[in-house]
Amino acid sequence: MKPEYPLSKHESFISNLDRLRETSSAAADAFRALRVAQDAHGPLEPGQRELSLLVGFAVTRNEGGFRVHCNRARDAGVPVEAIEQAVILMLGTSLGLVPVVEALSWAHDELR
Repeated sequence: MKPEYPLSKHESFISNLDRLRETSSAAADAFRALRVAQDAHGPLEPGQRELSLLVGFAVTRNEGGFRVHCNRARDAGVPVEAIEQAVILMLGTSLGLVPVVEALSWAHDELR
């Protein structure tokens, strides 16, 4: 099953969902269905949802998820500056300097 959105600019990128699918396609399909239901619930616009997800991925230092959702945020019309701000807002609240700079580098690598 090919994703409907870009995962990363990197040709060798394998998503966590693809890795799960290697072990259990049923679990991967169920997870994807959960994500579709979450996206459909509530009034948040796609860009707002993507920024929320980016913050979560930055806080958990999930590079793969962060990269995937950087591309989805861009495709939803979120400017790079808004992605940068969402990450920088985590500095001193949920993240220290190193993980913030790390997430910013992932964003810049994907979007510039």
